Amino acid sequence: MNFIYELFGTPLGWIMWLLYAVIKNYGICLILFTVIIKAALFPLSIKQQKSSAKMAVFTPKMTEIQKKYANNKQKQQEEMMKFYEEHGYNPMSGCLPLFIQFPILFGVIDVVYKPLKHILHIPSDVINEMVDLLSGTVQNFNSYQAELSIVSAVQNPDTISLFSSIDPQYIDQIKNFDYNLFGLDLGLVPQMAFNWLLIIPILSGLTAFLASFISMKMNPSAAQQDQQGGCMMKGMMFGMPIFSLFITFSVPVGVGIYWIISNILAAVQTIILNKLYSPARYKEEYERQLQEAEEKKRIEREKRRRRKLAKGEELDEEDMTEEERREKRRKEREERLANKKAENPDRDPEAEYLTSKEINRKRLAEARRRDAEKYGEEYIEVTDKDLM
Repeated sequence: MNFIYELFGTPLGWIMWLLYAVIKNYGICLILFTVIIKAALFPLSIKQQKSSAKMAVFTPKMTEIQKKYANNKQKQQEEMMKFYEEHGYNPMSGCLPLFIQFPILFGVIDVVYKPLKHILHIPSDVINEMVDLLSGTVQNFNSYQAELSIVSAVQNPDTISLFSSIDPQYIDQIKNFDYNLFGLDLGLVPQMAFNWLLIIPILSGLTAFLASFISMKMNPSAAQQDQQGGCMMKGMMFGMPIFSLFITFSVPVGVGIYWIISNILAAVQTIILNKLYSPARYKEEYERQLQEAEEKKRIEREKRRRRKLAKGEELDEEDMTEEERREKRRKEREERLANKKAENPDRDPEAEYLTSKEINRKRLAEARRRDAEKYGEEYIEVTDKDLM
């Protein structure tokens, strides 16, 4: 697990180091860091918003497919995948920003826990030596919070003497390190006790709920994503606040501050994106694109039809009108009857055709019944038009 924290903490640590080199206040740097991360994720948030807008357009058709093949899950899945492919839609694409937040959170935790490594860039061998000096004098020493404990010990006149063997330049760096935000020590961990630190987990949970609630309200289609294989937004609305509450009771206040600011920015971002990429606007645009595509096909079909007629070429069925298709089938039937009569003048092709027609009607009806039972479709009676 330490490897995962360090993997994401190292690049984020360089960002924090650059900010601290300019501002010299870790708390302010943390706020700016949160804004930078949100800005970097903004393109993915746009993708998520577009995915929600697409869902509003596609939900009626997807629901229709689900009902039509309710008794055949395999066929239902095949039709859904075909629908996604035809429209270039991935129901999971909108979840990417949610998944990316977790590795970033791991990185933030590592940066907050290890300011000596990421912010002050003190060599690892010096940090290890200071850990050994402090752990030998402190009972129940928490190794993961070692760097925070070192900061407290160095900045405490009663314990700074423990590090007399350490190079003074490193001691001066730690003594001057500002790890506060408006007087709040970002290295403290909130406890289940009635004190002022309790407000951090509470605000974390409330802002997480607020961000999820606003997202649900402004994306009505998200409520149906559970059925469509989406992000389970209803579960996220309640799951994220609980997760935030749990996290902020087990990590330093600095992580809680990051989480609170991140949630507030997420809520504001949702409002802005909903104005820019509203489902209603996207639906109108998509329907207009479909109409334009259909009109383009109709024009191309008409041009192809006229060109073939001018050259005297035979029309393909796709270029024919419905009336022309029926007339073609009628002529083909009359031609078949005439050929049969020419082969045997004593036979009655019309009577044979009617008998054959009834046989084909029964066969087609039976096939339709089997398909309706197999795929959960509605049975449709066979008509003479189906036998042409």
